Amino acid sequence: MKLVERGARLTKGHAMRLALSLAMELLVGGCSSEDRPPHPGWVIHSKVVFLTADLAQARPAPAQSQFRVTFPYVTGDLYGAPAIGELSPVPLGADGSFEIDLNRTEKLLSRSLEPTEFSLSYLSIQPAQARIGRLAPMVLQADGIDPLGRVDWVDPDSRRRLLLIYVDRPAHIAGETLARGHLLRYDIRVGAPGYVWVARQAAADADTFVVVPKPQHLELAVTPMD
Repeated sequence: MKLVERGARLTKGHAMRLALSLAMELLVGGCSSEDRPPHPGWVIHSKVVFLTADLAQARPAPAQSQFRVTFPYVTGDLYGAPAIGELSPVPLGADGSFEIDLNRTEKLLSRSLEPTEFSLSYLSIQPAQARIGRLAPMVLQADGIDPLGRVDWVDPDSRRRLLLIYVDRPAHIAGETLARGHLLRYDIRVGAPGYVWVARQAAADADTFVVVPKPQHLELAVTPMD
């Protein structure tokens, strides 16, 4: 009888420890950044358009059957060839419109990022451990790999080109150089992990790449190659 009572006490004690352990896991899991609510600003509604090099006028677009759009990432740098392929298919509507919910692929992207090593020697990031990725869409031949032109995110209201960058922690990308006799600066300050829009702001003394609000309207513009 005493053995049975002792066994019952042990069983109850084990159950209590198990319940406490599960409660702690749920508490920790509930605080995880991976479980945070979806970010509404990371849902993109856009449209593929074909524009002149100055973004001022539309130009004849090929039939949708003649091209395909893919959404790879440049990683560890702002520029260069993509290192991560499209993380999720993005179908186009009949008018070239599309939607991307970047919340759905954030975990996969974060795990795939490479250490930051800028190809432009004058750029640096603090902290040095911060990792970045740039969503760099491409418009290619339907049955080939040749691009149909230069592809940029564009704010149609300001006719300004944009970069869409993911940073895995608060960070600051900085640097400056002379470009055709004009000072070009990077002052990209990211306050929290996630996506930010970056634009080049012109001024008399220098042009500066900075974080800007998500535009109200957004196009994916294909322009002639430089």
